[in-house]
Amino acid sequence: MAFDSDEVSMFASSTPAGLPIAARARAIRQMPFGTLLCLALLSNFFTTGGHDRQRLAGIAVLVVAALAVLAARQIPPLFQSPAGKPLALFFFLGILGSIRAFSPVYALFEVSIFFLLYLVALLIAGEIARGGVMSMLALVQVMALACALYSLQFWVAYGAGYVLHIPLDIGDFALPFGNIRFFNHLQTATLPLLILLCCVTPRASRLRPMWWCLSAYWWMAILATSGRGTLAGMAAGCICVAALRRRHAFPYLKTVALTVAFGLLGYVLFLVVIPTLAGVPTLDAIHYAVDRTAADPASGRGILWHRALDLILQHPLLGAGPMHFAHNASDLHIGAHPHDWIMQIASEWGIPAFLCLSACLAHAGRALLRVGAGLVPADRLNQAICNALVAGGGAILVDGLVSGLFVMPQSQLAIALYLGCAIGWCRANSVAHIRAGATSLQRACAGMLIAAAAACLVIAVWPDAVARYQGDPLKRAQEALNAGTNWPRLWYAGFF
Repeated sequence: MAFDSDEVSMFASSTPAGLPIAARARAIRQMPFGTLLCLALLSNFFTTGGHDRQRLAGIAVLVVAALAVLAARQIPPLFQSPAGKPLALFFFLGILGSIRAFSPVYALFEVSIFFLLYLVALLIAGEIARGGVMSMLALVQVMALACALYSLQFWVAYGAGYVLHIPLDIGDFALPFGNIRFFNHLQTATLPLLILLCCVTPRASRLRPMWWCLSAYWWMAILATSGRGTLAGMAAGCICVAALRRRHAFPYLKTVALTVAFGLLGYVLFLVVIPTLAGVPTLDAIHYAVDRTAADPASGRGILWHRALDLILQHPLLGAGPMHFAHNASDLHIGAHPHDWIMQIASEWGIPAFLCLSACLAHAGRALLRVGAGLVPADRLNQAICNALVAGGGAILVDGLVSGLFVMPQSQLAIALYLGCAIGWCRANSVAHIRAGATSLQRACAGMLIAAAAACLVIAVWPDAVARYQGDPLKRAQEALNAGTNWPRLWYAGFF
């Protein structure tokens, strides 16, 4: 059941509680899949096993979601929107490419995990469409609370370092992540939604200072870790908001600018002034980022992109096979993915699959903007949500041109959450959206696809799951391909 207009207006008004506690709890209870995804994000924030345990947690969530849908026989309609048709063809081409790949198991794993992420996004979208705007905002608050709890790890390390006169290390910003960039990937997918909470939470709410401090910390961490891809993505997202939302863009962009200013202030205060006064070295991350960019703007990615182009020319129709850049670039030993989602899809899935995915994204973007154009100008709450979703989409797509945020476990979950919010919000605000009833045959086919995808995930990871969870040494064949520095893909040792 959707929330009534009085409850929605209560959120936007300056009531002391902001979103009422009872309404927030009611919304969360009605969103089991959204809550499950946020719990997975929270668990991965505090895992001690790095990339591999984060991967296993992500797989577990997707398999549990698939089994829950099958057990309840509540399979959402798949591929029924205009964006869904090219997406269905995209997955079909991925299956064909997997069959002829060097390792069909690894290839089908990637097809399956993308498919189940899409399924979970649809399940979350259905929950938001039924519950309305308040459900989405409650879910974003749960996600933000997980991020806030995670940020406490840094502040504990910061305080301990100050007392013991231990210099701050860049790894303190991303303690459970296999690589600092994987934390940046997560920031790209979550920061636009955190800024949304700063926009819409009433001044009288006790949660408002938390969201502002968290958003400022997110910016401070981006600067401290030299997250150039995230900075480029957020800049592109803001440009998209300014260009596409025009007169409705200012309130959101103003909030972005203020959070950036507070983040920069935090960087100067906590990472420069206080360490200097304490007599410990500073990070000096901004100068490092400038020098690194001036020396090599692509940071070595040119070699990866060149190999991806070679694979596109060799396998233009079906690609080398999903995930198979990690097989065909093992000799380079500088990356198990191209650090560019366009290159990744075109080289691994083929040019036709890339065109299908591009058509899907174009349909989805147009649908989002169409819903935004139909909003009442005075509806500041939904205008802010639309701006955040536009910024998030632009940030994810642009950051993905220089990174691997589409293949790393924690950022995959965050992107699924973003997609669920975007699709659900569009459905909740579109009078043209009518829930299409699936036939028995369609439900049966969808159920078989979901079961097959879940089975593929389990089969692909089962042989190494226990060893990777425990952090056991690699087998001799794995060690031969992944000697020295690890380059993650499926596992932390990503080449196969």
